[in-house]
Amino acid sequence: MSQPPPQPDAEARVVFPAPPNVHWGVLFAAEFVLAIIAIVFTPRAYWNLVSNLGFEAWAIYICLWIRKLEPGAMSIFWCSAFVVLELVISVPAGPAPASAGITIFGGILALLAIVIWIVTIYLIRAELHYHYNVREPIGLYLSGVMTFFFSFLYFQYHLYKIAQLKERYGDRPFYYQGGPPLSLPEM
Repeated sequence: MSQPPPQPDAEARVVFPAPPNVHWGVLFAAEFVLAIIAIVFTPRAYWNLVSNLGFEAWAIYICLWIRKLEPGAMSIFWCSAFVVLELVISVPAGPAPASAGITIFGGILALLAIVIWIVTIYLIRAELHYHYNVREPIGLYLSGVMTFFFSFLYFQYHLYKIAQLKERYGDRPFYYQGGPPLSLPEM
């Protein structure tokens, strides 16, 4: 007795968690308020350290969220390295006399922090592109120039719009038109 061939199930669609539903303006305002609080309530030597904490906390939060989407994502390691290096650089120096060696070492650490920061934001950009164009294809485009100048505010601008669309459409597929088309139509 022969059995009928198995019927293909409805296409199984993986539902990924929505991005953080925070408007970029709220993120900017929170960072601004944290900077004002740092200026008013902390000694001058700690201004940089305290004012960067909110921004660095958001960067780690975004990297952890990306890690939920893609367990192999590497941005959390780079971001953590940047945060540790930034905290080391931001800790005020004691009353030790300034020397050329310490100044050069501080300059090298600052240059290394800048390089790690650039690697981190472009790695996050690549991971967002991969996720939203391959794993959950909605057509996300992130400009390299805007990423360089506005990094997490720019990411959050797009992630907020995607979160709003996910809320509106639920599990139904949609196409996000947040940038120039990936290919030009033929004429």
